[in-house]
Amino acid sequence: MHVVRDFFAFIGRLGIGIILIAHGWQKVVDFGLGAVAQSFAGMQIPFPQVSAWYSGLVELIGGVFLVLGLLLPLVGVLVAIDMAGAVLLVHLPYGLFAPMGFELPLAIGVAALALGFNGGNWSLDHGLFRRHRTPAEPEQTTT
Repeated sequence: MHVVRDFFAFIGRLGIGIILIAHGWQKVVDFGLGAVAQSFAGMQIPFPQVSAWYSGLVELIGGVFLVLGLLLPLVGVLVAIDMAGAVLLVHLPYGLFAPMGFELPLAIGVAALALGFNGGNWSLDHGLFRRHRTPAEPEQTTT
């Protein structure tokens, strides 16, 4: 059963990570962080230059780290903060539903947070940090 859980945690990390990479790439490479900061200023987002850098890099690098399963709790929290800002500062007035509503940043933020703390064993975190832990309790078998 652990293999199934780990497989679907990886699939979740892959899906959310790809979405984050695409949005981060858009901000950093396609538009450029200067243009994103200018857009953020027009939306009255506080500290638009810092916010543009934060959102662009958290989405791009965080998406890559989420796919790889590296530093998952940190990435989950940083992405959740990024998406909370998007919900509160941009999308909330438009209601829940797309195209301008807050459903997508809410889903991404909550999923990243959940996967950050439950990302499965198919991750670099597991290989780098968890192999030295004491073994988990043995599974109970019924006879």
